[in-house]
Amino acid sequence: MNPASLTELIAYSRKNRIGVGMFNIVNLEFAQAIFDASQETGLPVMFGIPERFTQFYSEVCMTQVCKKMIESAKAPIAIHLDHGKSFKGVMSALRTGYSSVMFDGSSLDYEENVKQSAEIVKIAHAMGVSVEGELGYVGRAGTDELTPDSFTKPDQAEDFVRRTGVDALAIAIGNQHGQYKGIPKLDFDRLKAIREKVDCGLVLHGGSGIAPQDFVEAIRCGINKVNIYTAMDTVAKNFTRASFADFGAYLDYTRGLTAVVRDVVKEHMELFASAKIN
Repeated sequence: MNPASLTELIAYSRKNRIGVGMFNIVNLEFAQAIFDASQETGLPVMFGIPERFTQFYSEVCMTQVCKKMIESAKAPIAIHLDHGKSFKGVMSALRTGYSSVMFDGSSLDYEENVKQSAEIVKIAHAMGVSVEGELGYVGRAGTDELTPDSFTKPDQAEDFVRRTGVDALAIAIGNQHGQYKGIPKLDFDRLKAIREKVDCGLVLHGGSGIAPQDFVEAIRCGINKVNIYTAMDTVAKNFTRASFADFGAYLDYTRGLTAVVRDVVKEHMELFASAKIN
């Protein structure tokens, strides 16, 4: 099997009325955990490689590892650039062979975000690669103030998608990256209004910590892709602190790390799929 595109997974999400999870890769153990969860559930998934993470490992080597895993996959799997902040970073991902890329121009002023996103869409589409954009400011929990003024505006989302041609749009509806303080309150009315305005895929970033019933409701209201990282990071750190000294060999630790991260990924994948049947 070849890597799936974001467009293919959005189509899968719509046809099967489920959300598709994207989970970020820190190392080989995280990649193996994501792949194993997909194998065990038979559900599609996305390997996420954030641009900022590529300072910690070889982008080329990690992409090749992901491609090798995908060859024997039971369900579609994409290799996705998460939060590409620079033109250089996105171009590197395209050259490396990612099957979809995200350009995050949300910190730019609106017209510049439109301009740069449209340029990247033109290049990526010519290479057969799908593109995710971002509109509104998601920010980071505990750092950025959360106000409706920073949320995605439905009419602006319609204009953005029309002018850029993005295949998916990451939106801000009360979600934030990182560790929430309490349970976030998502603006489902805003989500429904955006869904009515655009026909592209919709993406929910900052998924870790959102209440299970809110995940289901968000998917039912039009979310196709959900990003998860902090939940994986937390369980990995806790496992390391509690268990590392007990292992006789480092290989024992890596097996254990893969297992606990896999369980978190699998739990989220099954939750996102439950929107169809609940």
